[in-house]
Amino acid sequence: MKGNKDLTFDYNIPDPVLGIPENIEQIKQSERSRQMKIKVEESVKLEDGKHSGEIEDVEYREKPYNYTDIVLKTEHKGKDVKIKVGFPTNITENSALGLLLIRFGAKLEIDKDLEPEEFLTKGKKVTFQTVTKGKYYNVVQESLKPE
Repeated sequence: MKGNKDLTFDYNIPDPVLGIPENIEQIKQSERSRQMKIKVEESVKLEDGKHSGEIEDVEYREKPYNYTDIVLKTEHKGKDVKIKVGFPTNITENSALGLLLIRFGAKLEIDKDLEPEEFLTKGKKVTFQTVTKGKYYNVVQESLKPE
């Protein structure tokens, strides 16, 4: 087993509808030999403190928990640096995501749907603060604001 594949077990039990394919060994060998090349990039570290940048993207994830990730882009020593800051995906007037949306101009109404990307638009200029935790730097959630 390699990488982040979902754990599967093969007991050679025929599929009740399809049975066992005739080329099952070829399929298994092909899966074992699959490779991925990933380019090694230079590490760029942002110093602790205030930074200016823009929103690059808004992403949603469900594993292991529901999170809304804001991808930020800033420049450091002439290079573009992307950094994510994650917020639990629930919106109330005192949740981290709710407070972020309020800072970006949202009016929260109970039982009304709200699309975060209406307020966290790509290209929107922002300021944020980073702090180092061990080997990594993190964006302070409360510091993310429109510029």
